[in-house]
Amino acid sequence: MSRKIKNLTDEFTDVEVIRYFANNDTEYLIYSLNEIDESGYTKLYASKIIGNKACIISDSDEWKSITGIIKEIVRNNRDGNELMITDLNEDNLTDITLQDTRVFKLQGNLVNLLSENKKIKTNIYSDNHDDENNDMTNKVNYEELYKEQLDKNKELEIEINSLEEQIDKYKEIIEKIKEIVE
Repeated sequence: MSRKIKNLTDEFTDVEVIRYFANNDTEYLIYSLNEIDESGYTKLYASKIIGNKACIISDSDEWKSITGIIKEIVRNNRDGNELMITDLNEDNLTDITLQDTRVFKLQGNLVNLLSENKKIKTNIYSDNHDDENNDMTNKVNYEELYKEQLDKNKELEIEINSLEEQIDKYKEIIEKIKEIVE
């Protein structure tokens, strides 16, 4: 979806918002100017939102975390899994000024996967209580997430039991080797 966002010269630039999300109480914006290089890669821009400015992500640990989130979004969308990300309402970008950004490239099909399956977080502090359907959707989502976590826990318990059995076997082998050596 194309949006107009103000740049440093107070002019509006048309950008395609790929993802606008929150992570650890910080907002991040990934957008495109629809620039494709000769190899078919799309040039993307990533910024963190500080106040009303889109700023560069300069900290290497923070950038590593964001690239991990990008990979997770692409992988989960490709595999049809639930996304564990809080997307934000892009209408809130109207007051943002593009100050500086981190540039990276992705293949076109990966850009599509990165931009799919957005679930916009509703404002939980809103005075508008008329949206009962939205509340029901949130309850269903939490219910589904809870069930997924239960399934994951069962899988982990099975894996732990298997690993414990392997450890016991190795302990027996070590004991036999000790008996032979002594």
